[in-house]
Amino acid sequence: MNTFKKVLILLGFSAFLASPLCAQLLNVERLRTIADTTGWHGDLGFELSLNRYKDSVLRLGNQANTSYYSHLHNYIFITSLEIINVDGASLVSSGYGHLRGIFLREKTFSPEMFLQYQYNNNLGLRGRFLAGAGLRYTFISRDGFTGRLSSALMYEFERWKLSDDGSVENNYLKSTNNISLRGRLSEQATLLVIGYYQARPGRFFLPRATIENQLNIRMSRWITFSVSFVMTHDANPVIDIPKLTYELKNGLLISF
Repeated sequence: MNTFKKVLILLGFSAFLASPLCAQLLNVERLRTIADTTGWHGDLGFELSLNRYKDSVLRLGNQANTSYYSHLHNYIFITSLEIINVDGASLVSSGYGHLRGIFLREKTFSPEMFLQYQYNNNLGLRGRFLAGAGLRYTFISRDGFTGRLSSALMYEFERWKLSDDGSVENNYLKSTNNISLRGRLSEQATLLVIGYYQARPGRFFLPRATIENQLNIRMSRWITFSVSFVMTHDANPVIDIPKLTYELKNGLLISF
């Protein structure tokens, strides 16, 4: 096993030793379809759990990723929805929609543009709208391993619910940067490690930073078992929520 593969495995499984959060930042790199041909590609993800202790708790999650690959460009549309229901009452729901274009996708440097809408009732985020553009740099591309750096500027508008039923709105110009490593561990298993760093230009050292690890194990041609861990630290939350949040989850992906 070469050194690069060992590093991927170590980074991936070290995340599972951390304690369980709820990410505010969408990591689009983990949802990119790896396609060898042009045309439409995508997958559907489903998560469902039912617990009965003092109350009945139903958790339902759904995610869809659709990509179109032309000879030169790549277009991605992603949607996600999660609902938690306790004894018939819907308590927590979150979701997002993300549209992205990657141009000259086979080049070392690839321009990107994106739009996103997101909400998270658990955190009090009533709505967040993002629009931005940047450049992606592929620094590793060999035998099942890919490494990329991306840097972009984006406009962000968000509205948060306050504890007194009021709300606060913000408009920001931010930089968003990420590094991703994707590697094939075996014929059936792949690992993706991503780090994100978002900050306003005047407060660059007070970021919203995220680390994510995702392990995918292919069970058949169409079905993949996925385990992911996401940890986010917001140096300056808008409202009174924890600076450090995390999420550990698993599910099935159906590819098409």
